[in-house]
Amino acid sequence: MAIFLDSFIPDSDPHSKVQVVGTGLGKQNTKEEETSPYRLIQSDDIKKLFKQRTAFSYKGTYGHALIIAGAPQTMGAALLASKGCLYAGAGLTTTSMPESGLVALNTSLPEVMFVKRKALLKNEALTKYNAISIGPGLGKGAKAVQTLAQLFALKRDFIADADALNILALRPDLLAVIEKHSIITPHLKEFDNLFGKHTNWWDRLQTARKKAIQLGIVIVLKNQYTFIVSQRGEVLINSTGNPAMAQGGMGDVLTGIITAYVAQGYPAKDAAILGCYFHGKAGDDLAADVFNVTASQVAMQLPKTVKDFLG
Repeated sequence: MAIFLDSFIPDSDPHSKVQVVGTGLGKQNTKEEETSPYRLIQSDDIKKLFKQRTAFSYKGTYGHALIIAGAPQTMGAALLASKGCLYAGAGLTTTSMPESGLVALNTSLPEVMFVKRKALLKNEALTKYNAISIGPGLGKGAKAVQTLAQLFALKRDFIADADALNILALRPDLLAVIEKHSIITPHLKEFDNLFGKHTNWWDRLQTARKKAIQLGIVIVLKNQYTFIVSQRGEVLINSTGNPAMAQGGMGDVLTGIITAYVAQGYPAKDAAILGCYFHGKAGDDLAADVFNVTASQVAMQLPKTVKDFLG
């Protein structure tokens, strides 16, 4: 039985009804599936993408991730992104946040290291990090804008979320020079702020495909069903996740998870696929027993969810 795109979007634009969605990321069974850019991610795809841990590996094997997040009033976002990165298995996690949050960081996440933000604004400062994310709770003031501009000038690919996206919406000159293989993770409003107002999801997806190709980036467009748009314009549909997860901080945790997978050596598209899948799957596992779940619970559930999934 054919699956159609309108099953995964909240509005009923007539164009979406006739779009066939292929199941899985491998070879498709019908001509419509072969020519369709839309693919529904299956559990078998995740098992093929995911790399098991091997004997004699150590913390350096699984990469060093940097989280640049938080402001004095939004320290929780930095902690949640760091927690997502830690529990998703990055070998080392370093967080750059205001020093006023150090007690909270050292108390709640003693495994996570700290670096001053001004120490990152040098040419060689970022070379030891395998993955860098920026944005959760960063703020939109002049200092945050200056920090983002200085970091972008260092020519590294980033995972950009939350306030980093809000800044990019105000500074299209920075978005235009974002490094290829970066990942941006907007929800609906952030996406429209970046790329213009849309009246339906069909048009939004077409813009996402165009921009992902044009900029050479991966766009993670978050909703009930998250759309991962690759640099080639493929739309990969993630169906894990549920309404019990509709609480603040979930996006911060997802940013940390994706950062951890990039640090572990996965290409941007694969890191986004794995991050979205296991983020939602952890929420699904928790929601089997409770009415609602918090972002912290999702982060801490990750290792068990991955272990159970892999059998």
